[in-house]
Amino acid sequence: MSLPSTFVRLSLLLSAAGLVIAGCATAPEQPEVDDTARSAEESPAAQGQSSGGINADFCDEKNFTEQVTNLNCSGGVATFRSTGLPSPSATLMVGITATNQQYARPHDYTLTIPLTTTPAPEPTTPIPGPIGVAVDGVPLFSPWTQAEARTHTQEMGELDVCGGHAGRGDDYHYHVAPNCLIEELGEEHIEREKRPIGIANDANPILALGWFAQSNSVEAELDDCRGMSDDNGTYFYNVQRDGLHDILNCFTDQVHKTSRDSFEMRVDSAGNDIVGAKLALDVRSYSSPVYGETVCYVMEGELARTDLIDSDGSISSYSGPASIFSCSRECYAEYFEPDGGYPGRSMFFEVVTTGCPAGFDHTSLIRTSPYEGAPIQKRAAKN
Repeated sequence: MSLPSTFVRLSLLLSAAGLVIAGCATAPEQPEVDDTARSAEESPAAQGQSSGGINADFCDEKNFTEQVTNLNCSGGVATFRSTGLPSPSATLMVGITATNQQYARPHDYTLTIPLTTTPAPEPTTPIPGPIGVAVDGVPLFSPWTQAEARTHTQEMGELDVCGGHAGRGDDYHYHVAPNCLIEELGEEHIEREKRPIGIANDANPILALGWFAQSNSVEAELDDCRGMSDDNGTYFYNVQRDGLHDILNCFTDQVHKTSRDSFEMRVDSAGNDIVGAKLALDVRSYSSPVYGETVCYVMEGELARTDLIDSDGSISSYSGPASIFSCSRECYAEYFEPDGGYPGRSMFFEVVTTGCPAGFDHTSLIRTSPYEGAPIQKRAAKN
């Protein structure tokens, strides 16, 4: 598919989706104690240790990080903007073992969140795709891959140490609880002030109670959607601290379209969109150095056994150091799948360096032999 180099995609990245769990404990009975009073005293909610009264004011700038800009509340909605990138201190892409060869590039999101929820006749199960936005302006996705069968991105090795990865539009997003963001927000924000870590597409806040303090855990009180109401009747979802770090399993209220996005798709030397092919690369480092006005995105790591097409058309297996990078349509190196004619998951390594920026040492990043044989038709995006 060939598209204009610059275009606007409306509501492409934030629509709707979801996730799982629960547990509990009881205390032994003691003589001469009023059971009713004791029960209330030991309830985390009654003590204000868990749900208490949460802070879910989407018009409060303190509920967002500095990555969120232009916050405004009027007409019953909160609007704000973001690049879709987390704090510079976040470790992006590292830890992925099954990369789609996309990079975390800035986007231009405008988010519109209703200030009140709209009741739904029944809960909605999310499909693979967006389910909300984190308080750093990074989209939240359901845990599922885009495959036909529901497979968890965490179990497939597709997520980095922060719980996210870059999608086919180089859009960084979280598929599970954004643990780096939660750690950055800290215990005061999460446990004591009970502020959200995100907003679901049905306009309900998402919290992480119990992440730092077990006494604040609400796992035993959550409903099937991973939600509950606080002491003031405000409903919220709570992310899973252990296990797969699921965010929510279903939407309790009516889902809204909350985002529009403007971005420029990367293209190859022929002008075709680069949508990425799944590569068994254990990503060890990720960087985005700037050379003049050009940003180069670089991923390095160890490639698991992969069948590579040689320039003479033969196929050889390779395991070892590998790198991919992208600066422009005249400067990139990436592995592509051929569109037929070769067995299985064969790849060919396309390297274009005719227009690399001054100072960018691409030679040190080319770890496998570039394909230089007869032109090969690239396979379109697949699940």
